[in-house]
Amino acid sequence: MTKILCVDDAPTVLKLLDFTLTEEGYSVCKAAGPDEALTKIESEGPFDIGIFDVNMPGRTGIELTKEVLRTEKGKSMKILILTTESSDAMKSQGKEAGAKGWMIKPFNDEDLLAAVKHLIGS
Repeated sequence: MTKILCVDDAPTVLKLLDFTLTEEGYSVCKAAGPDEALTKIESEGPFDIGIFDVNMPGRTGIELTKEVLRTEKGKSMKILILTTESSDAMKSQGKEAGAKGWMIKPFNDEDLLAAVKHLIGS
């Protein structure tokens, strides 16, 4: 079963991700911020996919991506950035950090599931 770590400081977004992904049979773990995400990777990882928000307290999802991919349990995680940020400069930063995909909020379920399936197959 594919394990997905969803990281967002908005509880509503985490609930939506959890509902959509568990309905499709994925194992979902949620974190309300970068520090909690790193703790969960150490205690419950490795995860196959990470879905990270960009704008969070403490550090951005782009910074978290860099950090996760340097850890033993996170180095093979495929990261999808899910954010309201849409600038090309921000997308470039995400790609340089190691993110494999970028999706703009609000998202629809079909696009999210297609992106996850793409990451699993890549």
